[in-house]
Amino acid sequence: MSNTNHLNLLKPATAALLIPLYILTTCITSYAEIPETAVINYASDPGVRLLLGATDSGKALAGQRMQKYKDAIGIPASKKSLSRLSLRNQIDSQIGGLVQAGPASVTSAYTFPCKVSGSVLYGWRQRSSSCSDRLWVVPVGSQLHSSKVPPSGSKNTYSTTASKNLLQAQASTDLVRYYCSTVANPKMGQWMTSTGSLSPEAACQEATQKCEASTGGKCLVASLGEWNVNDPDLVVSMQCASNKTTEISALTRKGNGSVIDKLLSEIEQMSLFVNAINCVPSIYHPNELIVSPMKDELTLIQTNNVNGNLEINVLVGTVNIVSVKRPTGFKVPKGFSYRLSEGNLTRIDCDNILQSQPVQEFLNTANWPQEAAEQLQGYRSGFCKSPDRPTRPTRTGPVIIISPGGGGGGGGRQTTPSANE
Repeated sequence: MSNTNHLNLLKPATAALLIPLYILTTCITSYAEIPETAVINYASDPGVRLLLGATDSGKALAGQRMQKYKDAIGIPASKKSLSRLSLRNQIDSQIGGLVQAGPASVTSAYTFPCKVSGSVLYGWRQRSSSCSDRLWVVPVGSQLHSSKVPPSGSKNTYSTTASKNLLQAQASTDLVRYYCSTVANPKMGQWMTSTGSLSPEAACQEATQKCEASTGGKCLVASLGEWNVNDPDLVVSMQCASNKTTEISALTRKGNGSVIDKLLSEIEQMSLFVNAINCVPSIYHPNELIVSPMKDELTLIQTNNVNGNLEINVLVGTVNIVSVKRPTGFKVPKGFSYRLSEGNLTRIDCDNILQSQPVQEFLNTANWPQEAAEQLQGYRSGFCKSPDRPTRPTRTGPVIIISPGGGGGGGGRQTTPSANE
């Protein structure tokens, strides 16, 4: 039976459904992994807050670590506030990603393991890079799920707000479901997904146990996320390691998150049928973007929030950006920007961005652990360049212009004005 016929068997049950369901085999051929831990290398001031789980744990300090789902660091809107973090890989404990959040006129944040908002510089390394299969870029404030980042100097107001938001978050916990995906040794290509669990720990424990029982080897967490059963307009996608691009689509249900378990089960069966390897699922909303390197190479992006619109500037390398408008992904090379609301590419002024304070802070090797020096040098040498602007030629004498015949009378000689005139 052909792959097409197999997919047709699934369509009668989903013929009345409305949102696209995709298996997408794009991006890099190696397997993905989330970081084992995120280490705070620098926090500029007390306004930079560390949020462990659902509580505000006070000002962020260099050396602190985030390693549980939804641990976060929040940076207030300020021209000076920022934080830098290095993400350590599960498999070799080396730095797999570099993150700098802020400074910016909007609140910025990084949430463990692979989510950012606001103004953030995120750099993937070559080979075994953290969050290589998906970096979530979300609207400002949406990822600080139970706490708000306070302005610098705020005290009691923040504690009251955080407590109120925490109670609201706890009240809606029964509506949240988690999914987790694990992958085995990339040479084996095995993967497992667990969905519908009431906690991220339970989801990843189930997926890991299934994966290791099937392969007899060690499995790593590759993707971890959540949805609310009342969420409308969710999209489910699956990305798999492959040397070619294959898109398999069927129509699925539009509405709240109550059908996500079924959709993930269907997409998993489709992926298994086509022998896809190292597949990792994603569930995302209309106002979110998923970004990943197109190749196994150094890649650097800058995220911005422009009047509430998500923007991705690609500074080094090439990325694939997945959104509700482009569920099969959109290739964005360095030197270009992608905005969610517009859905197309525009050129960026690379030279100006390179000289900006945030980028100069990021590329300064003195601001990072020594082992990141080579990675940072690669970003600097591979940084995009602005297109050459036409320049007026230097003249040593008058320029003779031959006027077209007809109309004018006497001679056809004119001297163009000099640059100083």
